[in-house]
Amino acid sequence: MQNYSHLVFSCKLFQQRNFKSILILLFLFIANAGKSQTPLDAAVSFSGNEGYFKVVVADTNDVNEIEMLVGTDDNASEMFSHIFTYDQTSGLPSGMTYSRTGNEINVGMGTVTLLNAYHAKVRLKNGSNSWSDWYEFIGN
Repeated sequence: MQNYSHLVFSCKLFQQRNFKSILILLFLFIANAGKSQTPLDAAVSFSGNEGYFKVVVADTNDVNEIEMLVGTDDNASEMFSHIFTYDQTSGLPSGMTYSRTGNEINVGMGTVTLLNAYHAKVRLKNGSNSWSDWYEFIGN
């Protein structure tokens, strides 16, 4: 008669490892459930004293608001700060514009005070009122 105890041990070890992997995946799914998508790309540009903020999103579904900040460091917003209602093109503050073509959102920031270097960031809010992580970049 053959001894299959090593196979039983291998099977139990395999089950334990798979169970741990499933728990990790489940935890990651729960941790990210409800979180809004993060922008794929963003850029700030200037023409004279007019500022422009471009944001590219992966999916235009379930985006309710867009928050944009431009300042001298990661917490500053002295150049520009605004929370836009997604696809709202009217009722904006004077000088600001909003347009979207496909997955690209373009915001005219109006007249801004130019900085030698700036820190910009943008995030999205979904229909469950959850904000994404910030998409941040530095420019000059």
